[in-house]
Amino acid sequence: MENKALFAYGAPSKAEKKRNMAGSAATRTWYLLILLLSVLLSCSVLVAKEIRPEEVTAATESKETAGKKPAGTNTAKKEDVRLEEVVITATRTERTTEEIPASVSTVTKEDIKNTRMFNLREALTGIPGVQAETRNGAYDARLIIRGAGLKARFGIREIMVLLDGVPITDPDGMTRLDFVDPQLVERIDIVKGPNSTLYGANAVGGVINIITKSPFEELKSVKAGYGNYNAQMYNVIYGNHIGNTYFTFAGSRRSTDSWREWNEFTTNQGSLKIGHMFDTRTTLEANISLTQADLQLAGTLTKDQFTSDITQLTSDPWRHMGRYSEILYSSLKFEKEIDNIRIKPLVYFQTWDHFHPVTGLINDGGSNVYGADIQTDIIHSIAGIRGVLTAGVTGQMDKSSGDKFTYRDFVTGAGGRILHTTSDAKGDLAETGKDTATKWGIYVQESLRPSDRWIVDLGIRYDQVRFDIDTERFMAFNWGAGRYVDKQETIDVERTFEYVSPRIGVVYKLSSIFNLYGNISTGFQTPQASEISLNPDLDPSKTYNYETGLKARFEGGHGFDLSLFHMTVKDDIVQTIETGNISSYSNAGKSRKRGVEFSGNVQTLPGLFHGVSYAYSDFRFTEFIEPVREGAAFVFHDRSGNRFPYIPKHQYGFFTDYRHPSGIRFRIDTNTWGKYYVDNANSETFSGYDFLTNVLVGYERKNLDITFDVYNVFDMRYAMEVTKDTDLRFRPGAPLTMMIRLTYKF
Repeated sequence: MENKALFAYGAPSKAEKKRNMAGSAATRTWYLLILLLSVLLSCSVLVAKEIRPEEVTAATESKETAGKKPAGTNTAKKEDVRLEEVVITATRTERTTEEIPASVSTVTKEDIKNTRMFNLREALTGIPGVQAETRNGAYDARLIIRGAGLKARFGIREIMVLLDGVPITDPDGMTRLDFVDPQLVERIDIVKGPNSTLYGANAVGGVINIITKSPFEELKSVKAGYGNYNAQMYNVIYGNHIGNTYFTFAGSRRSTDSWREWNEFTTNQGSLKIGHMFDTRTTLEANISLTQADLQLAGTLTKDQFTSDITQLTSDPWRHMGRYSEILYSSLKFEKEIDNIRIKPLVYFQTWDHFHPVTGLINDGGSNVYGADIQTDIIHSIAGIRGVLTAGVTGQMDKSSGDKFTYRDFVTGAGGRILHTTSDAKGDLAETGKDTATKWGIYVQESLRPSDRWIVDLGIRYDQVRFDIDTERFMAFNWGAGRYVDKQETIDVERTFEYVSPRIGVVYKLSSIFNLYGNISTGFQTPQASEISLNPDLDPSKTYNYETGLKARFEGGHGFDLSLFHMTVKDDIVQTIETGNISSYSNAGKSRKRGVEFSGNVQTLPGLFHGVSYAYSDFRFTEFIEPVREGAAFVFHDRSGNRFPYIPKHQYGFFTDYRHPSGIRFRIDTNTWGKYYVDNANSETFSGYDFLTNVLVGYERKNLDITFDVYNVFDMRYAMEVTKDTDLRFRPGAPLTMMIRLTYKF
């Protein structure tokens, strides 16, 4: 195909060699700074206040009983929860956050209660190293972790997303959140950095596990919320049991007229979760849900439009984009403990159909996704060293089919150029296709505790990902002429990718307060099927991560997490913007990511917490030749040494959270997104935004909970993203929005 000639790499020039030498010196300096900082932080142990022995025992007991409390058991106090968060996602086994050799953030049950949860983006805001935004407040969250996910125009890429431990990321790395009901979310675990050793391909940015309410809790509640722009939110949960079988019915509806033209959203969701406890060591859980979601996708604005009125319709030609979908999701999980062995098989299935008008064409199709995962944990001892061996096999298949159509209704100008659409009605058949993507892998990890101070994780995984793409094309949109043209083309591509992902992680307990950790991890990201169709020569990107950090858990609920990482990405798959704002994809050659992330909280008075988060991101292309269409020809530009677009160098936030014994609670948080470049050429910067502030007040007494929140309380005009082809394009952020919510628990 013609695209093959567009991606060129050559021997480094003298200037490039100079940059490489300078980069090596900078790398040595950077590592010396890490070492110095680690030593200085370690010295603080000598004057730190120790946690009482009984608290260490309580943390161990919490880890052993996590997830096994019967219905009606009182949860721990908030300050205790902050001390001993138990996470399974990072290592596939239960472990407190300070014992995990990786950067881990947790959105707790209390955090969820203090969040509107109209979408998942709200819960993920303010986490260092994580960028989460949405176009209209619905499920269309744009999620980026340490630069991974940057190129996704729709959905989420380069990040593995789990729902109650079940993968909802397709084999080609695409994740859709249509069917995730945020009203059922109990907590969210975020593991930052590549994690292909345990989760396979397409986890180079990290792993997010969305954990929903358990059927064993027997919850009964109703919730109603109403806000400006006719935002509405309703949720009903009914849980009960018959003998040892527990079940939970749930139904939700969310909708908004939105603050922008062509930006409405409505979704209706229903689900049933069933759990059966055969005995104290054997459980079975089943989950089935049905979702219908209608989402209009507003386009970007020019600078003049952004300055004058952010609510207006886009001036882009494609003014009627959207996603209208129906999804059936189901999963079945079994867990059995036999002496020192725990077996955890699971199977899942999802089927979806969607009508998806996008740039240039309208997608009308669907997919069936099948998957299984069998994991075994063996607790053992080697020469007196305690250990847990985790091994498993995973498999997944995505069979999709669909057609693409032209837009039927549009206004034309000179030469038949399409000026803008007038509806999202289908026109002529432009393309038909059937794709099959399969992924399977086998993994093993050994977690050893040579002493009470040391934890060592050693893991390796083999993965194979295969694409079978069959497309018949009849018409295409000619970007130069600005109109549809006949184009007969058959695309028949088969590609298979294989990769081995090793990992080592170490935790050293400096004291009962401080834990020092480090890891060397790897990951690989396959191209998406649509990207392979455009450029069959695309290779997977490979990520190599070197990370160290310090975690502290003090008496009284204080604590902090500090991480420093250096990441090298080879053959990074990046989005390139051609004149006319046309997207393409290429392997960037190499890129380098360096960063520092910090989060901490302190309890100054009983129930009063203050927190801070900060991320420093220095992400650059080290070898990247970008093809840019200029008129009818392509011109190659060297972007080596340039920073990633959109990712700010500095990102930080603050919060204050207060809960009074009377039931009154209050929270204020503010976030800043620093200056960033708007394109790969680094031709221009945008200032980002400063101190975007949200406020919440609430009252909880017995079974009643009333909450009122205001987002963007100062009604700041800001852009959540600015890009550039020939001109700047602004994607405006939401103005002041408010909502009152009432929840009653039976």
